[in-house]
Amino acid sequence: MSSTLGDDAPPTRVYALWKQDGHYYAGTVHSLVSTSPARYLIQFDDGTEDVIDLSRLRLCQLTIGDNVLLVADGQRAKVVDNAHLDTERIVTVEIDNGDELDRMEVEVQYIRIASRTLISAWRDRTLTTGDIVPIVRPKQAKVTPSLSKSTIASAGSVKGSRRLLAKTGLVVTLSPGNHNWSKDKDRLMSSIKSTGGTVIDDWLDIFSMEGTHSQGNKRWVIRQDDIQWRERDDVERVFLMSDDSNQKPKFLIALALGIPCLSIEWLQQTVGARAEQDWSKFLLPAGFSDPLNARVSQMVDLDWGNSTEHLTDILSNTVASKLFTDKSILCIAPDFLPAPMKTSRRNGDSDKAKESTRMVPRIILCMGAARVEAIPDLKYASTELSKFDYVVVKECADVDRVSAHANCVHFGWVKDCLIAGRLLPLPEY
Repeated sequence: MSSTLGDDAPPTRVYALWKQDGHYYAGTVHSLVSTSPARYLIQFDDGTEDVIDLSRLRLCQLTIGDNVLLVADGQRAKVVDNAHLDTERIVTVEIDNGDELDRMEVEVQYIRIASRTLISAWRDRTLTTGDIVPIVRPKQAKVTPSLSKSTIASAGSVKGSRRLLAKTGLVVTLSPGNHNWSKDKDRLMSSIKSTGGTVIDDWLDIFSMEGTHSQGNKRWVIRQDDIQWRERDDVERVFLMSDDSNQKPKFLIALALGIPCLSIEWLQQTVGARAEQDWSKFLLPAGFSDPLNARVSQMVDLDWGNSTEHLTDILSNTVASKLFTDKSILCIAPDFLPAPMKTSRRNGDSDKAKESTRMVPRIILCMGAARVEAIPDLKYASTELSKFDYVVVKECADVDRVSAHANCVHFGWVKDCLIAGRLLPLPEY
């Protein structure tokens, strides 16, 4: 199998996957290693080499508007000029530091591409075997041991001040056992703002999940496509922060969507060190699973936040467990029915408790359900119960009302499944 391009064509420049950290780096195709599947030896610009599948290669053509990451410090940047890409392997990028926009010229070897960004935005730069011109004729090549990409020399720091958590949204929820809830939350809010972060009061402030009322507001239906990112300029990544794992709606929605839930120590140590700490070291447990009798870890993408597509295309997160994928779920309880938008926000404790329960259908939607219907009573159901994959009631005692349906479960079972990251055996009521 050979290239359809002329013999005098220059070797193909690519961005290729570096498996050790899951990012794409610039390099040149050296030689064809195998034909089925097509695999090439790539000589990366930093001097390392690896054999990469054709499906993990993209044409090294940075275009204006591309979202990229700087190798030196992981800062997110946007390509604004590529006039010198082909001649000098240099592009100009712009970095939004919260207070100002910084521009700098960067060699392509100091730019990496997040896998999620590449999958979403680089579809026009895929390659076929006929597109590729290797440095040498196809032959088997030996891979040379190499250092981790994290050891690559720094490309230099960006001039100007950088607010540590600029463009970072943080949703805060504290565990029910926290007796200093008000003071701790005020302290956290102050720290977030002082580092340039953005406080997100509610998931509905960044994700639209409105659904549709009918039957005199006695039936509410929402579909998977109703989850939409609310466009905003101040947030490019988001985390949940808490003092401990809990079963509040904010925490459960984060688990369902695969959004990392971090200990508040991450923020405290970031502020104290005046440098952002590796958030993966501060992941909270998903919670304690009674059926498994164990604390269970979260299922998250360890590269979360390095691509804006993690938020703008949240439904394509392949790491989240999505236990109810393609399922139709019926929720039956007066408390499960979301209130119409005009009356949904209240300040009293009783209203907050009701609003918390009303989030149950949205939690289930975030677990991958194709359609969720919420009704206060059986008579408002849109179809017979056997048409639903699961019927969810509030408490175990409520199951008797719909016991004819084999897959009737209480919400406690749903939470247990979400925390465990798997569908557990159906309870025996």
